[in-house]
Formats: sequence, C-alpha cells, structure tokens
Amino acid sequence: MISTGGIRRTTILKSLIIGLAIVCITLLFPASVAASPDAEGTLPIASVQWDGQYARIPDWSEITLHSLPPILKDGEFTAPSDLNEALGYDLSRHWKAGQTADSYLKLGDFQTSLYPQFFNLYTIAQLTRLDLKQVALSSFKAASQQTLDQLIGVIPGLGSYRLNQAPAIAALFGQKFPGTPGFNPSSDSTIAEILSANPQFGQLSLEQLGQKLDQFSISDIPNLQNIPLQNLVNWENSLIAEVPGLGNVPLAQMPNPVQATGMIGIVDVVYGTAESDRRNTISGSDREGFQVACKENCAYIELAGAPPLYGKQWISGKYQKVKGGSGVLGAVNGGKEPTGRHPFGDAFKVSVWDVNESTGTVSTALHFRICKHGLPDLGCTPYFLGPVPFLNYHEKEPIFTGLLDAQGGASSGASIPEGVIDRARAMGIPAEALPGYQEAAFDDDGGICGIGAGNVDFKALAAAFSSIEGNYGSAGSFVCDGDGNCGRGLGRYQYMSYRSDVRASIGRQEDGAAFLAKADSGASISEAEITRFFPASAQDSIFKADQTRNIQQAQREGFSGDRLIERAGQIHFGGPYAPIDGNATDGHGRLTLKTYGQELARNYKSAAKRNGDCVKSANVKSSGRLINPVQGYPITSGFGARESPCAGCSSFHRGLDLGTPEGTSVRAADGGKVIYAGWAEGYGNVVIVEHGNGMQTRYAHLSTMTTQVGSSVGQGQVIARSGHTGVGTGSHLHFEVRTGATPGQPFSGTAVDPRKYLNL
Repeated sequence: MISTGGIRRTTILKSLIIGLAIVCITLLFPASVAASPDAEGTLPIASVQWDGQYARIPDWSEITLHSLPPILKDGEFTAPSDLNEALGYDLSRHWKAGQTADSYLKLGDFQTSLYPQFFNLYTIAQLTRLDLKQVALSSFKAASQQTLDQLIGVIPGLGSYRLNQAPAIAALFGQKFPGTPGFNPSSDSTIAEILSANPQFGQLSLEQLGQKLDQFSISDIPNLQNIPLQNLVNWENSLIAEVPGLGNVPLAQMPNPVQATGMIGIVDVVYGTAESDRRNTISGSDREGFQVACKENCAYIELAGAPPLYGKQWISGKYQKVKGGSGVLGAVNGGKEPTGRHPFGDAFKVSVWDVNESTGTVSTALHFRICKHGLPDLGCTPYFLGPVPFLNYHEKEPIFTGLLDAQGGASSGASIPEGVIDRARAMGIPAEALPGYQEAAFDDDGGICGIGAGNVDFKALAAAFSSIEGNYGSAGSFVCDGDGNCGRGLGRYQYMSYRSDVRASIGRQEDGAAFLAKADSGASISEAEITRFFPASAQDSIFKADQTRNIQQAQREGFSGDRLIERAGQIHFGGPYAPIDGNATDGHGRLTLKTYGQELARNYKSAAKRNGDCVKSANVKSSGRLINPVQGYPITSGFGARESPCAGCSSFHRGLDLGTPEGTSVRAADGGKVIYAGWAEGYGNVVIVEHGNGMQTRYAHLSTMTTQVGSSVGQGQVIARSGHTGVGTGSHLHFEVRTGATPGQPFSGTAVDPRKYLNL
C-alpha cells in the first residue's frame, strides 16, 4: 500500500491539529460591524459603461487594492502564538478604520483568486511604472527575510556572482569581518565560494543589515526582480503592501483579472428593516447558496428588469448573516459572513449594505477573507473583513448582479480560469499544482500522461510507485491512523478515504456522501463502486497534485536529476518532514526512507525508458494554430524595421522579442519535430521546430535547451529556458516564424510577422 500520510504523523503535525482546535474555540473576533458607507455619498470608484449598455460597473483597469476606499471599522483576528510558530505563518491579522486593503491583506489571501504569486517584480514594475533601482530593498520584506542559502536556492545563478556584483550581500558579509578570524574574502570571490568555506553564513538574512538595508535597492541583488513571488520561502505571509508596487497593480491586470460577466438589473424599490419573510432572494454565500431566505429585519432591494431578475430580492448583509468559509478557518467569526454575491469573482464579496427607504437609496460594501493554503491547507475564513465602501445607487438605477448561478455571479466558477492555467504553464508550473485545481477544469494530456515540475514524467513515476507498492484496483483494508481517522485505501494509488482531497472529489459525485459513509464504517466496497465514485481521472489528478508538491519541495531543498526522484519518494513515503536519507521504516520494516527513494529512482528510470515520454506522443502533429511560447510577457521589440538596433543587431527584426526573465519556460508554439538545437551566430542558443507545410518556428537567446534534434514535441511542451545568449540587450525570448522553408533545412524559409499566426 502506498503511504500517503507519511510514517503516519509527526509530533509537529499532531501539535498542529491541537492548535487548530484552539483556533476554533478561543479566538476572539469582532462582532458584526456597525459602521457603514453613506448611501447618499459618492465614492471614488472609477466606473465604465458595461458592454455597450447604459449601466455602469467598476473600471477594474483603474482600481487597485490600494485605491479602494478604506475599511470602516477596527477589527482583529488573533491566533495562538504557538500555532503560528508551528505553521511558520502568522495567521493573526489586525486592522484599523482608515486602512486600505493592501495594508491588512496578504498574498496568501488571494492565492486561489487573483493569483498574485505568479508575478515577479519586473512585471509589477512594468505595470506600475516603478523604477526598481529607486526602490529600497527593505521594502520587499519577503526577500529581506530569506536566508542566503534560500536566496541562492530560488535565484538562478546567484551563487556564481562575484561579491562586488551583489552590494547588499557584500555589506552583510562586511558586518562579519571583524568577528570572524581569517574571514576577509576578495571582492572577486563568488558568493558560493564564500558560503562553501563559511557554511554558517548561509543562515544570515538581509534583514540583519538593519537600517543599512535602506541603502540598497532591489537591483543590488542580481536577478531578484525576475523570480516569481511564489519562489520565495513563506511568500504567502507578506502583506500586499510589502511587495513593491503590487498594491498599485490594477485588478484588471492581475494574473487572474477581476472582470464582469453577467446581467444588469434595476433597483426597483428599496425596503427597510421592518420587512420580513423574504424568500425570492439572489443573495447568500458559497456555503449556503445564493437563494437564502430572510425571516426578519430583511432590509433589501427589489429588482426590476427582464426575467429571471424581475421581482428578485437582494438582502442587506448588514442585517443578515449566512454561513461562509471553508476548512478549519471556516469556523472563524462563528462561521458567519454578510449575505451577498460574487459578481466579480471570489477575491471579495459584494453586499447590499445601508438602505434608506425614505430617499430610495442604497449603498453596497465589499468584504474580504483570510486564507491559508499549501501544507497544511486550512481553507479560508468567511468574508468578514469589512465593510469597505463600494458603489451607491438610487431607485430606478441599474445594478450589476453577475450571473444567477451557483457561484453568486462569479464569472470564473469553481474551477481555475484558463488564463491562470496558461500563465502557470508559461512559468513551468503544472496546473495540477495550483490551489483549487479540479480535474474537470482541464485534462488535455490524457489522464496521467504529462510532464510536470522538474520535467518529471508522471506516467513513469506512477509506474515506479506501483512497482514498489502493487497496483491496487479495489479497496484496501479498513485501518485507522494515530489521529483516529478511519477508512480504506481506494484505487490504483490506495489513497485513504479519510483524506480531505479524496473526500472532496468523491463528494462531488451523486450519492458520493453515502459512499463515504460506507467507507468510514468499514463496510465492504466493490471495485465497481470505486470506479463509479472515484474514477481513474480523479485518482490521477490527486496523484499529480501530490507528487507535484513533493517534487517542488525536493527542488527547494536543492535536489535534481535522479536525486530529485529519490527525495520526492522519501517525502511521499515519510511525509513533508521526513529527514533526508533517513533510516526510519514503514510498519513492515522492509524499506527505509533512503532505500525507498533509491528503489523508486531505479524503477522510474526503467519505466521512462519503457514507456517513453507520453507528452511526445500526444499533440505532436501540427495544428496550424500557434500559441504564445511564453504567455503573459510583453513584446519589447516588434517585427520589421527598427530605428535604433542594439550594437551588432540587424536593422530589420525578423521576429518578436518577448520580455521574459532569465529561466522562463519556453514552450513549443505548435506540435512538430526539432530540426536544430544549438548555437547560431547572433541567435545564441536556438531551437528550431519544423511544423510541416514549410513552416518553422525559432526560439533564440536561450539559457538552456531541454530538447534535442530529432525529438517530436507537442504544442505547449517545454523545450527550453529563456536567457540572453548571442547578440541582444538583456534577457528575452526572440520568437520567429518562417514560411516556405525546405523540409529538414533549419536555416531556410522567409521570416514573417508572428502576429499573423497567433494572438498575443
């Protein structure tokens, strides 16, 4: 049986569970807030005409987390300090009336809504016209808190820089000169050489420079601006305001942008709190649905307009509270939040707030939530941080409701938006690794087939695990773990039925709850039932998400190649806290952490040779439609004549330059065959793919190439990493399309504008 919970649970995890129980019982939270927006006043919310209609909606291209109106009421969320320490994450939050959202909300709060973790500082600076050379390093809190070992682990090539090329690190070492005998490195020494000779310095962090940190800019750490925020250790714990420029990024330009899809209603009549027994509602929560009835104190607006909006009631969230939140954090604030809707997605909730029956006016308010995803995943609190004043309306004015669906108007629904998936893949992040991933959202690689984090072949990895554990197709024995969770191992990976992700997947099936109750009771379960309630696609989805987390942890620990597979196996076998190459064994005493990893790596290598790369057998044919090889990055130089080419550059540009940071994943624009992968004058490292019908695509200035001549590649497959080899002015991808090329001849054909073949 595959061990899915580690060598069951560590002491840390047990204390964590106890701590979570404390959260639910002892935290003090603000009572329902009394302050409210003024229904008569005007608010500085930029708006635009929606979809050619007379209604106006917020102009999200002008609205940022910093520019939203300030919160109206003090509040706090205090978690026990020992729990915060166990998590390595500060769950607590405090806010004062007058603060803007960027000063009390964290990156982790938007991890599954706006996805800000996909940004790097370079992109943020472009969106906000920020000069990073003028931004103090101290303003990027997450970076200043990283140890030097952590920085070297997440910034490609940092260890190879000389000390005089990294002034901030040089200053940090400088503080140690007087107190460390014999330590006085040359400015020509590389950072890696210094740390190799003085490994204790790897635990230093830049924040130990104190006030001196203000003297250095972001650019004083080479390539810091080019790494995604999520590469930094504990990135989720940073306030939005602690990432330079992020609070000023328009919400329409977030990786998952706020946008509007839905319907317009008319504020027909405004009613006060004397109303009761309202049943024809469109307000509620994602826990209770969006047709929650109101029994008393039912201040609301009644809508006019075309069916199905005619006669619907939107109840005031100031007076009606509904169940909200998810996971352990769902118990916060008594599990309650203002009733409302999500017309612009789930980054926040929109509530009708103050209503004035005598003047026929109504105000609305926003409410935010606190989330903690990752390991462990604690879910999200209800939307109780607020109110933040939003838009005001009069009777007979139009109001945007979003779609009348199960998501309360959210345009993105429950699955990950395709734009987010595209950006994730462009960064080399498999969509399975995204929080909130659901297998129904996408699965275009044929089930388990796919290359994931670390270029690991999931199909070969699954075969490697099965060769150790046995390929089960039915239910395993009924067992209980040390924490009292009981159930059966299910399906090909023997995932325990008490796992939260397994239960969530099965619970989405009709009669899934009854099946789970059967598994919990120890009753016999047939293979047919597993096939119905926990199909192979769902099992594969959880496997890929599981192993992606394991691989990414192993990468953060510095492993690659065969050792990456070994360490991922150790984490799978012993859990996230498993010691590297440890001697702990399973209940049978057959394998230790170390020998399990070694056997997995051997089996993986054999399976990869036997099965081949399944991605290469899928979508290798040319579709005739090109995709952007580095989705989400700006064009820095277009096709055609250019007035001021760089030194050595041609005055006629034969492709598009896309402003990618070094190391960005480059994907094949279409299926085809690699006919060149090597050095070419001017291009530097270049890969050329032949697509048939005389079309070729070129990818130049690469730092590394992950394919070779003769390989078949599928559309979207990673073939290289961007860089700045050859002639150019810095890191970018030169992307070129050629037509009329001779088959098999890599340097033939005529360059054409790539924008004729793809939408950038």
